[in-house]
Formats: sequence, structure tokens, C-alpha cells
Amino acid sequence: MSKEKESVKSEGNVNLDGSIVWRKLIGFGGTEKFVPELIEKVIVEGNGIGSIRKVYIKGGGEIIEKLTLVNFDKMEMRFSIISTPMPIENYEGILIVTNIDSGKCSVLFESVYEVFSEQKVEMNSVIKNFQTVFLSNLDK
Repeated sequence: MSKEKESVKSEGNVNLDGSIVWRKLIGFGGTEKFVPELIEKVIVEGNGIGSIRKVYIKGGGEIIEKLTLVNFDKMEMRFSIISTPMPIENYEGILIVTNIDSGKCSVLFESVYEVFSEQKVEMNSVIKNFQTVFLSNLDK
């Protein structure tokens, strides 16, 4: 069984000023508002780079993530998954906010990870669906 490096990207427009969306993202919490049907609660320990986010999945399961990069000038942040029940490794999430105009921005969500080839199609689909729902709820 060989692992393959995958990259899944989603981009969506949000009817909020980019600075508002950016503040939501770098707060590193509140994820349950963005994917409410999947996430029961989120607990963040610390703040800024190095903070840890524990994501509790409805029906059981926990994902632990670490904030690894914050670039205020580019409105870019990155995080890694430390622990997950999903069959993926070396996950890095990348979020970039770009202002379109006053009251509207675009958000790019990229996930880069390693997965066994026989689980690639399923995991790419799961991650793409998560990104799509996450982006669609950023104005909440």
C-alpha cells in the first residue's frame, strides 16, 4: 500500500469584509458554526501560532489541529492536523482571504495531505465536501 500526496482546493465568495472573515479564521475557534452538521464543539487552547484546536465530531471522534502560520499582510493562515480518525497523514490546511470589495471577499481553502491510494477518492470527496460547507457558512 503506497501513500500519495493529495491537494484539494475550494474557493468561495463571502458577503462580508475580508477583515471580518480573517478575524474569524485566525481566532481558530468557532468551527462548529461553519460545519454545524458535523462538529459538536470546538475547544481552543492558547492563541496565535502554536495554539491547539480540539474538534469534537458528532457521533464521536476528535480531530486535534495546531495553528502553524499566520501572515497578516497576505491574510493567510496554515494549520496541521496532529491527530485524526481519518486515514490521512501530514495534513496541512491553508486558508487565504482576498478582499473583492467593501463587504465581499474570496476565501481559498486548500488541504494538502497523504493518503493510501485505495482511500484517495473517498478522502478527497470527504475533504472537498467539508471545505465547501465550511466556506458556505463563513458569513454566519
